[in-house]
Amino acid sequence: MNATQQHIDDPLSFAIAQQLKNQDLQEALAQAERRTKAAEQRARQADKLQQEADQQRERADRLRGKLEVATKEAKQAKHEAQQVVQQAEAAQARAARQKEAAAGQHMTLKSDDEQMVVQLAYNQVHVHEPDRWYMISSMPLDRAPKHRLIFCGLIDGVKAGNYGKFAIEAAHRLAREWRKEHGCLRVEDLDLPGNVVTRLEDAGFELASEISHKEAPDSLAKIKGIGPAALKKVAKALRKEGLV
Repeated sequence: MNATQQHIDDPLSFAIAQQLKNQDLQEALAQAERRTKAAEQRARQADKLQQEADQQRERADRLRGKLEVATKEAKQAKHEAQQVVQQAEAAQARAARQKEAAAGQHMTLKSDDEQMVVQLAYNQVHVHEPDRWYMISSMPLDRAPKHRLIFCGLIDGVKAGNYGKFAIEAAHRLAREWRKEHGCLRVEDLDLPGNVVTRLEDAGFELASEISHKEAPDSLAKIKGIGPAALKKVAKALRKEGLV
C-alpha cells in the first residue's frame, strides 16, 4: 500500500505519521541550526583569535625593531664609553709622565767657586761636590708635612763644612721656588721679619694660605706679639705674592 492509498484508507494514521515525520524534520533542522550557530561562533572565535594573533605578531615585530635599535644604541654607547675611558687613561698617563718629568727637572744653585752644587730633583734636595754626591732632605717636598723642608742627619756635616752656609741657604731657596710653583708657600717664604714668622709658626700658622683668608686678621690679632704693625707687614707680604 502506497502513501496515497494509506492517506485515503486511514487518514488518521497518515496524519499521525506525517506529524511524526514533521517533528523529526524540525528536530533535524534545529540540530542543523544549532550546529550552524556553533560553527559560526567557532568561526567568529577563530577570527578573533586570528586577529589577536596578528596584533601580537605586529606588537612583537615593533618590539623586535625597538630592541634592535636599543641594542645598536647600547653598542654605540659602550664603544663611546670605552673611547672616553681610553682617552681619560691616556690623559692620566700623560699627566703622570709630565709630573714625573717636572719632578725630575733640576733646579740648580752653585757656589761662587762652583765647588758645590745644590739641586732640587724629584722634590728632594741633593748636594754635589767634586768627590761625592748625597741627599740632604729626608722627605720629598710634596709628601712632607705642609711641604716643609726636612733635613736628614747628613746636614750636620754639611753645616760644619766650608760650604755649610751656602748649602743651607740654597736648599731653602730651592724649596721656596718649588712651593711657589706649586701654590703652597709657607709663612717662612713670605717677606716678613724673622720674629713675625716665628710667632706665626708657634701659633700654628705654617702655610701662607692659613693667614690669607678674610677671617685671618682676627685670629692673628689674638697672637701675642702680633700687633697692628705686624698685621700690616703680613698683609703687605701676602699682596706681594698675590695671595690677597
